[in-house]
Amino acid sequence: MHNTMSRGLKDTEAAKLLGLHPQTLRNMRCRGVGPIYHKLGRAVRYLEKDLLSYLEKRRIQTEG
Repeated sequence: MHNTMSRGLKDTEAAKLLGLHPQTLRNMRCRGVGPIYHKLGRAVRYLEKDLLSYLEKRRIQTEG
């Protein structure tokens, strides 16, 4: 099995990692928001490190 850091994740795999529906991730991509992705011909791929970075940037610390 390949390491997910070295291979790109399909949008369905990326959406699962983010806890989103795949169509939500596709919509985000079309609107120009969301995690960094790579376009290889027709294929769209996400690197796990980019998805984790995207999550970290949206981390919110509540007071209390």
